Amino acid sequence: MTQDEPETVVSPRVSADEADEAPPEPTPRKRRIGWRRAALVAVAAGAVLATALAATVYVGGTEPPEPAAREKLPPGTERVTRGDLVTEVFATGAMKYSGARTVKNHLDGIVTWAPGANSVVSQGKRLYAVDNAPVLLLRGSLPAWREFKLGMSDGEDVRQLERNLAELGYTGFTADDEFSEKTRAAVKRWQKNNGLAANGRIELGRVVFASGSLRVARADVRVGDPVAAAQDVLRVTGFRHNVSARVPAEDQELAVEGAKVEIEFPDGERIGGAVTSVAAEKATQDAKKVVPITVRPDASPKLDALQSAEVVVVLKRTEARDVLSVPVTALLPARGGGYAVQLVEDGKAYGVRVKTGAFADGRAEVTGAGLGEGAFVGVPTL
Repeated sequence: MTQDEPETVVSPRVSADEADEAPPEPTPRKRRIGWRRAALVAVAAGAVLATALAATVYVGGTEPPEPAAREKLPPGTERVTRGDLVTEVFATGAMKYSGARTVKNHLDGIVTWAPGANSVVSQGKRLYAVDNAPVLLLRGSLPAWREFKLGMSDGEDVRQLERNLAELGYTGFTADDEFSEKTRAAVKRWQKNNGLAANGRIELGRVVFASGSLRVARADVRVGDPVAAAQDVLRVTGFRHNVSARVPAEDQELAVEGAKVEIEFPDGERIGGAVTSVAAEKATQDAKKVVPITVRPDASPKLDALQSAEVVVVLKRTEARDVLSVPVTALLPARGGGYAVQLVEDGKAYGVRVKTGAFADGRAEVTGAGLGEGAFVGVPTL
């Protein structure tokens, strides 16, 4: 060994298969690497070259003629770990409340009261007020489309109104599709208790039907504003958050209903979630093919005060299960081709030829003599 060559201890265990020929270069499967991994891969590649220049690992058929008794140890070490190798695929998205809709006004007058953002309106309560008279929320799937009054034709909207009156405590009639005298009497009591003219008629626009309670995202009108029919007055939502995201088409096999994902916020914190719907593939404005998905996040205190946020949906692909792996930066070019690592034990380093398998998340699957879970391998310091 010349004075310029680095000192390297060579163990009799240097070869994984004791073969004279070096194994061919591994060809890892080509996988999409998320934007957060791109920088890591670039740094890792530079680090491997730097380490290769700093030390030569003799793992071929010929050992150095006079191995040194001590070796200059690598600048850093990392453990060999056992587990699954997982590639993360990233899809940008937006988190918002579900069930967003616009409430349209159907009355003429002046707005005299409007709710604040984040307020909750439940069955029988006012959504806003026109000319000092409330517009009230009732429960139902059929929108109000006509005036309720004695002599109107029977219909499902009448049955829906009567169910609400009964649930709010105004009874004395049969809940059916007929607006009867008894229904009119119940309407009068309801009107009187809500500060309305007790005439037994409900004009179009006085009630708004929704499937349940509503959260007010914002009011599009202010007190004192004039309003007219078909004018937007409120933006309301449900109470659960949803994430809308677009998965790259090449990774669409990961986008299936029920798939578990993670949702990453701008501050780096992650919570769990699940894919609830998958739409058909489409092209973006820049001609990229994507698959739109909807994700429902798991319950988390992180969501309590959250209106909306730009997030990243993290989908995961398992590349290999229950394997030994090392950081990619631990891989060194072996004499004759292939890869090796420096196994560090008792203050000494041994060159060990390894066979590589799957690559994921900055780690490489390896097998080699003397490698086991918890062992230390040399790595460069970054």
